[in-house]
Amino acid sequence: MAAPSSFVCVTCGTNTPADASGEAHSTCLICDEPRQFIREGGQEWITLDSLKANGKHSNVFTPTKADPENMISISTTPQYAIGQRGILIRTPKGNILWDCITYIDDETVARVKAYGGLKAIVISHPHYYSSLKEWSEAFDGIPVYTHANDKQWVQRPAKNHVFWEGTTLDLLEGEIKVLCPGGHFDGSTLLLWDKNLLVADTLMVAASRKSVSFMYSFPNYWPLPPNAVKAIWDSVRPYKFDNVLGAWVGKEIVGNGRNIVYESAKLYTQYSGHEVAKYYKADAEELAFN
Repeated sequence: MAAPSSFVCVTCGTNTPADASGEAHSTCLICDEPRQFIREGGQEWITLDSLKANGKHSNVFTPTKADPENMISISTTPQYAIGQRGILIRTPKGNILWDCITYIDDETVARVKAYGGLKAIVISHPHYYSSLKEWSEAFDGIPVYTHANDKQWVQRPAKNHVFWEGTTLDLLEGEIKVLCPGGHFDGSTLLLWDKNLLVADTLMVAASRKSVSFMYSFPNYWPLPPNAVKAIWDSVRPYKFDNVLGAWVGKEIVGNGRNIVYESAKLYTQYSGHEVAKYYKADAEELAFN
């Protein structure tokens, strides 16, 4: 049996190439970094083939609350690694997958194709790179878009990998808009489609679904500074959106999303000990469209 060419981190689910000797690395580049963590007991690797062969996991397709017909969550059960979802966005100009998950099998590919297939994959930040190369190859080598600011974290790029630059990216003739305000990572991105803002970890939808949070590290509880929070608000301020979709199934704010993001940014600034007026104008000015 040939040695595996890549290994999957048990903690974050990122598919990582073998080292020069053909073995797994001693640590995971993604986890051995202040925003993540090495699991208790040390680094552990498996392979994607062994994950599929054990028969314990499968992917489920769950209609989102924000748009049940046109945005479908894809997640793995039982939860694997971080447990984030990908979101299949069905648009009149083609389908996009927002964020990636580790597990992919023939049944998953068939289900996605039944929904109309994929034209591209857009990934928000390095914690969700997972099995991006395998997902791209399963759909005829479609492009994978990650921001150039996070290029150092891409260990297994897709054959058609696009490292885009700047603060905005338009896809599908402007049907999809991707924003890069940074914050959680230098290349952390958001996606706008129709009346929906997809936020991954750039914003974190709270358990109450009445607010969002802004963190440099969520598992290690390190907050972002107020100027970074303001940059995130400034990036979405020019756009109309009602719904905010987070990284997990059910983490969705349906309605009033733009106001909730703004009020959360102010509260976050206030409760971190900073003067709100230093960063934000009067409410009417902030909430007005450019």
